[in-house]
Amino acid sequence: MPTLTIEGRSVTVGDEFLSMSPEQQNAAVEEIGRSLGLAPAGGEESPAMKDALASASRRSRQFFGENSGPPPGEYGGTAMNSTAGVNEGMYGLAGLPVDVMAGAMNAGIRGVNYVTGAELPTIDNPVGGSRSIAAAAGSLHPALDPANTRARTAEERYARAAGVGVGGSVAGAGVVGALSRAGALSAPMAQTGAALLGRSSSAGVVAGEAAVSGAASAGASAAADAAPDQLKPVAALAGGLLAGGTAATAAGVPGAIRGSAQAGGRALAPLTQAGRERLAADRLRAGATDPAALRAALDEGSAELVPGSMPTTGQATGDMGILAAERGAATRRPELFQQRAADQNAARLDALQGVQPGGAPEAVTAAIRQRLDLIDRTTQSGLDAAQGSARASVEALGPGMVPEATGDAVRGSYEAARAAAKAEENRLWEAVDPDGFLVAPVVNVRQAAADIIANASRFVDLSEREAGIYRAVADLDDTMPFSEVTDLRSMLGDALREERRTKGETQTYGRLSKVRGALERDLDEAISSKVAQEAEAVAVGRMSFEDTIAAKLQSRQESYVGGRQAVARSAGSAAGPGNYASGRMATVPGIRGAGGETRRGSGSSSGNPGLASGQPASPNFDEAARERLSAATTATRNRAQTFDNRTLAPMRRRPSTTASYDMPSAAVIGRLFFPGPKSPEALATFRQAVQTPEAMQAVEAYAVDRLRKAALREDGTLDPAKVATWRRSHADALRTLPELDARFADAARTSEMMANVARGRKRALDEAQAGALGRLLGAEDPGTVSNMIGGILSRQDGVEQIRGIRAAIGDDKEARQGLRKAVADHITSRLVGNTEAATSGRQTIRSDQFQTFVRRNVEALRAAGFSDDEVKLMQDIAADLQRSNRSAAAVRIPGQSNTAQDMLAAGRDAGMSVLQRIVLGGSTAAGGVLYSGSITGAALGLVPELMAKARQAGLAKVDDIVTDALLNPGRARLLLSRPSSRKVEGQTMRLLGQLYSRAGTASSGEAVEERRERQGGVHAR
Repeated sequence: MPTLTIEGRSVTVGDEFLSMSPEQQNAAVEEIGRSLGLAPAGGEESPAMKDALASASRRSRQFFGENSGPPPGEYGGTAMNSTAGVNEGMYGLAGLPVDVMAGAMNAGIRGVNYVTGAELPTIDNPVGGSRSIAAAAGSLHPALDPANTRARTAEERYARAAGVGVGGSVAGAGVVGALSRAGALSAPMAQTGAALLGRSSSAGVVAGEAAVSGAASAGASAAADAAPDQLKPVAALAGGLLAGGTAATAAGVPGAIRGSAQAGGRALAPLTQAGRERLAADRLRAGATDPAALRAALDEGSAELVPGSMPTTGQATGDMGILAAERGAATRRPELFQQRAADQNAARLDALQGVQPGGAPEAVTAAIRQRLDLIDRTTQSGLDAAQGSARASVEALGPGMVPEATGDAVRGSYEAARAAAKAEENRLWEAVDPDGFLVAPVVNVRQAAADIIANASRFVDLSEREAGIYRAVADLDDTMPFSEVTDLRSMLGDALREERRTKGETQTYGRLSKVRGALERDLDEAISSKVAQEAEAVAVGRMSFEDTIAAKLQSRQESYVGGRQAVARSAGSAAGPGNYASGRMATVPGIRGAGGETRRGSGSSSGNPGLASGQPASPNFDEAARERLSAATTATRNRAQTFDNRTLAPMRRRPSTTASYDMPSAAVIGRLFFPGPKSPEALATFRQAVQTPEAMQAVEAYAVDRLRKAALREDGTLDPAKVATWRRSHADALRTLPELDARFADAARTSEMMANVARGRKRALDEAQAGALGRLLGAEDPGTVSNMIGGILSRQDGVEQIRGIRAAIGDDKEARQGLRKAVADHITSRLVGNTEAATSGRQTIRSDQFQTFVRRNVEALRAAGFSDDEVKLMQDIAADLQRSNRSAAAVRIPGQSNTAQDMLAAGRDAGMSVLQRIVLGGSTAAGGVLYSGSITGAALGLVPELMAKARQAGLAKVDDIVTDALLNPGRARLLLSRPSSRKVEGQTMRLLGQLYSRAGTASSGEAVEERRERQGGVHAR
């Protein structure tokens, strides 16, 4: 439709405006301008008016062409106008979508023109619109285009208006029915379409509704004819309602009357308290997503999760529709819902603060410090005792002896023992031939030496010394004084030892051994010959057994053995005395009987006082002498094996008796006590040689010194690990000193006990200061303690940490209260924000954070000392926060601004609906026309406005009731418990909706027809 812009105001006129003559358009614009106060009567046209007239002229020329004129009407009469009305109604419905779209686009174009001052053309005859459809039908036959039929009389106009109503009703019902049967419309959409456009359930229904629509349209046209220009639209609406209602009554639709009565009753309901409560209940039911579930939830009761925190109806029931209604009510009356939220918040804060109102968080730190001090004192006392025991065990070992002192003591003992053994050896050798009378045969030794010389080939390498010995022995007589025999034995022994020591068991060593063996046979044969002679004498009775060598040998042997045992006991030596030979033959001429005398001579007795000079020497070496010689020889051998072995001999080696020893004193003990498997043998050799307690005590003192050197700590105790290492390395040597090793083990054990006590003390102190306990030890003020406790609660191991703190403070009542207070303070400081709840002066709890905190820290709260009931209260606070959050989030559109949503919710059910106004006004006007005449009807026409105001006041009270019910579940339960005595029937509401839409259509059509009439035969195309 065309739009005129006058003084910045947009005025939309009908399409028929374009079919007017220029004079008629000017007159229409002037009339519009006067109604807007822009062109006073008799005055000069304003510039805006001139622009509007020019615009109208341009649009007319664009529509018809510069020289075109309106075509003449072709048809007329009541029947043709009725038919044209039916077609017009049908075309209007068919082209409605395009007309609506074109109208929206024209509105945008007009807006652009208004803002920019441009004159963009509007869309006047869109393809697919009602006018386009009518023109297309007219191309088939002129009678099908309503523009070719003109209503010249009132009756024709009423017939045409009735036809528009009938056509729209029939077409609308047909479209809704076809779409419903095709499945293009859902059940709710089909019901809505039937209510607005008509039902097609049967031909009778369609005919009845078409009749009502036609009557309403005709009534609207008639009322508009009778009313002044400024009241024509209202009169057309009222006439349509009156005529439509009358037609419905006359057509036998009593349900419509009941529906009208019920609609009227609903319109009057806000005027009474019962009606208001009924309307409020109806709103709750209509708004609820599931009314039955809503009623059931209210019947179950809405218990307060937190004392004093009353939920709203939506929060308590969780009904989405009620929550949406609550959102709208909160938009209209924010103070009520904000106060409820503040009351809920205050109740939660009171409950939370009541869990632990008192207590000092710093008492936790004090208790931990006291515990640490107690652990320190207790463990230190135990450590002192263990350390004292360990020191005592070390002191019991003795101070030890350094290597130098030990070497001197060991060597001194060794020298003393050897000197005693040597003295006894010398005495035995002197006892062999004390008077110097013994003569021994040397026949075998002389022969052995002579054989060696005689049999030696040129390939035998005889040294000068060895050959000299053999020559000297080969020149001996048959007998020789025993003292010289002794010298010969010593010389041969020295030569054998020297050869073996320097070269080993060589051929020289074998030859010397052969000569030495022959000498021993000479001595044995001399004794055997004497024994045989005496045995023969005893046998023939020439001598008694007691006088024989055998008897004397036995007696002397017993006496000798007894004397040796006595000497050994007095000297402290278990080793028997032996023959100790000290002299050695330096040169061969030192042997008597050699050097120029005849080999078979008797041997000189010079130098031997026991032998008579010049008398031949006969062998007198008896068994007694042999036994004495054996004892002396054994003593010498024992002394060499015991004292002069490879282990001990180096200890006393020195160039001369007055020179220093070759081996330093500090190295002496090292030959006896040292790591490795050979130390036991060395110690056993030393023990066998010395056999005095003092000597072994020196060895043990040295071992103590070495252990102390290796493992003694500054505090006077032993390091158990080092002791173990040292004992392992000296295990072989310590096996020969078992008592000393046991003392070492005891000392190590006491030191290990002390070490265990020290480790236990350190572990206890570390545990008392580990993790959170250590951090809390440094906290001074309550806030720091609370923050630390709160930080512990956020850790993954928070439960274990809190349990550790609880165990550390033990039964300290103040500390336990302080721990609870620290947790409570953390909740207050971290989970209560700065935002004030309404104007309560109290901050709000951070809902999400508090819920998360409680969910994650149930066990930690119990570990902190909160009872199950107190933890349950915190869980209830979290649940109450979650429930109250329904009001804000349940129906909120995520990710979008909800301002429009809030406004829409706030606008629902606000005041009297258009339909109720139509029913109330139409019914009142109709009653006045039917029963009181035109004057009474006019008077009754004022009633709707008065009733609307009263009803508006009642609806405000209904809003208050609904708001109260949304705030208080108990009120909602009472409202919904009352049965609804007035239910609106769908048929009545559908009929009233059709009457409203068709009355509007008829009045619009009448206005168009009237303008056509004023055109004087000009028709639009």
